[in-house]
Amino acid sequence: MIWHIIDMSRMWTALMLEAADAEAKNMSRQRGQRMLLQRLKNRERLLQKIPEWQFRAHYRLNKEEFHSLCDELRHNTSLKGSKTTSLELKVLTALNFYAMGSYQKGVANEVHMNQKSVSRCIREVTKALNEISNKWIQFPQTSTQRTKIKQGFYTKFNFPGVIGAIDCTHVAIVRPAADVLCFYNRKGFHSLNVQMVCDSDLRITNVNAKFDGASHNSHIWASRRLQSHMEALQLSGKSVWLLGDSGYPQRIYLMTPILNAEPGSRGENYTRVHVKARNCIERAFG
Repeated sequence: MIWHIIDMSRMWTALMLEAADAEAKNMSRQRGQRMLLQRLKNRERLLQKIPEWQFRAHYRLNKEEFHSLCDELRHNTSLKGSKTTSLELKVLTALNFYAMGSYQKGVANEVHMNQKSVSRCIREVTKALNEISNKWIQFPQTSTQRTKIKQGFYTKFNFPGVIGAIDCTHVAIVRPAADVLCFYNRKGFHSLNVQMVCDSDLRITNVNAKFDGASHNSHIWASRRLQSHMEALQLSGKSVWLLGDSGYPQRIYLMTPILNAEPGSRGENYTRVHVKARNCIERAFG
């Protein structure tokens, strides 16, 4: 009888301890949820308080453009927020990394995340942006589209017939495991040599990110469908061309500067206007 009472006492003690432990875990979970909600609210308030100029410096977009991007990604891609990280915070994290070009740990400190979470945000947002890239990055295909871009270059730079400024930029990458020399560029680091075209308003209309850092601009140009497209436009009687620097070959559809033009000559005047107009792509990169 005594042993039975002792066993019953032990059982009830164990049940009470188990119930107390469950209650403690539940309270801890509730505290964690309250703290999480508070952190999310604090982030939202901080986002609202950041001055417009500072927001643009950190993320390269103004607040209106940022919210528009979030709406686009929310409704037209697979990107979703979670209980711990809102969609807006994921986008901010990725934008900060894109804009600053820093290490992920630095971004993690900026947005109060660990490096693993930052890496996940960058990966998810990049994937989502790729899902909508064809909607926003389009080379002019119709006469109306080309005319609009030509008008932009002519109005701003007095340069007729231009439908884009073209150049390449080196995007740094981690040292690859294979073909190391192919990715080692002339500037002394590993990269992809990315070719882009933009209009006079710095809108990107074409991107080619398939070449390693050791590839020359002219090689990338010769290997791209864009060259064939420009040739076809010229053969069909369209007076349109791109503006490139001296790293590109001079063609009837690709205008380059005249190096060492005589002072006061028509060549110097042409090159001066050319450089100002082509600078659009430098500004788009920067």
